[in-house]
Amino acid sequence: IYDSQKSFNQSREKNLLRIKNNIKVQELTKKDIYDLEPNLSPVYYAGDLFIGSRHTTNPLAISKKIFDKFIQMGGIFLNENVKNFESKNNFIKVFFENKIEEFDKILIATGAWSKSLAKMADDNFPLDTERGYHVLFESHSKLINRPIGWSQSGFYLVQMEEGIRAAGTVEIAGLDKPANIKRLKMIEYQARKILPQLGRVKSTWLGRRPTLPDSMPIIGESNKDNKVLYAFGHQHIGWTLGAVTGKAICHIANESKPNFDISPFNPSRFN
Repeated sequence: IYDSQKSFNQSREKNLLRIKNNIKVQELTKKDIYDLEPNLSPVYYAGDLFIGSRHTTNPLAISKKIFDKFIQMGGIFLNENVKNFESKNNFIKVFFENKIEEFDKILIATGAWSKSLAKMADDNFPLDTERGYHVLFESHSKLINRPIGWSQSGFYLVQMEEGIRAAGTVEIAGLDKPANIKRLKMIEYQARKILPQLGRVKSTWLGRRPTLPDSMPIIGESNKDNKVLYAFGHQHIGWTLGAVTGKAICHIANESKPNFDISPFNPSRFN
C-alpha cells in the first residue's frame, strides 16, 4: 500500500518489469484495499496486489524440517567454529576448534559470515550486510489476510503463528554494530499507524542479509581452488532461492553442469 499518489506512480515502472516477467499485479483503489483488509487504518492512497504470491507463517518450522531431512539422509551436524582450512592435492583439511577433518570438497554457504571463511581460500569478496529489523507484536486474533507492505517505511506486516511481525528496512552496517533502536521504534510507530489494533511488542531482533554490489549471489567454484565451492550473497531471498542454489551446487560438486546458466553468479566476477 502507498501513502501518496507520488509513491504509487513511482511504483509503476517496477510493476511493468514484473508484468513483463509474468508476475500478475492488480492495481487497487482505496476502496479495494478496505474490502480486502478492513482492519487497516485508511492512511493509504492506493495499492497493488501481487496475485499468486506465497508466504509462510512459520519459516523456522520449515527450516527445521529441511534440517531433519538432511540428518535422515546421512548428514552430520558439527557445531564448531572453523579456524582454518588447508588444501592438499586431493583433499581439504579443515581445522575445527577441537578436531581436524579431511574432505574431498567444502562448500561455504554461511551467508553474511562467508567473507571471513572465503579469505582462508585467498578470495576476497566485497560482501556486506543489509540489516533488516523485526518487531513481533502480540495478536490474539487474525488482523490481516496477507502480507502488507507499507511504502512509506519499507517494511512488511505479516500474520505469523506467534503474532504479527513487522519486518524490513535496509541498513548497510556490517556484522558487529549494535542494533539501531531508533529504527525499531520507527517500525513500531509506523506499524501501529496502519494497524492500530496491534498488541504489545513481544520481541525485537535484526537479521543480517548477505549483500554484494551487483545484488546477485556468488554460486560456483573458487577460482583459487576448485575444491572450494561457494553459495552465498542472496540478499533478502536466500530462503526462497536455497533449493535451486542447492541443486546447482550439487551439480558442480559432482562435476556436472547445472540445467540453468549460473555464469552471472561466478565468483571470479570480483577481483
